Amino acid sequence: MRYLGIDYGLHMGISVSDEKNSFAYPLCILNKKENIFAKLKEIIEDYKITHIVIGNPLKLNGSESVKSKEVISFTERLKENFDCEIILVDERLTTVEANKMLQETKGKKRKKVIDAVSATIILSSYLDKINN
Repeated sequence: MRYLGIDYGLHMGISVSDEKNSFAYPLCILNKKENIFAKLKEIIEDYKITHIVIGNPLKLNGSESVKSKEVISFTERLKENFDCEIILVDERLTTVEANKMLQETKGKKRKKVIDAVSATIILSSYLDKINN
């Protein structure tokens, strides 16, 4: 049983848990213009994923945002395509946290990893919650 973390956006950050679900690490970035369901299928099979944790970008007041509605729609498509438990988690401020972590990384390199780091923060927070 392993977990997959997703930071949904134009570029989707992907992270995975270790086999004991103790920690998460960044895996890759998927571009929504590509066939993401084929790529996700490959990742899910390769890593034997049983749970998918997706960040839900709520507004600061906790209400649903436009992007949140997109995430919920994407979640429904995941349920149709994969036999995994899908878990939506509040992702408010994860990009801010990821930016702080990558403060010393500049330019294009930073843009390439920020989404994967955000996915890792989303998944790490969830793993911490279920492990405590």
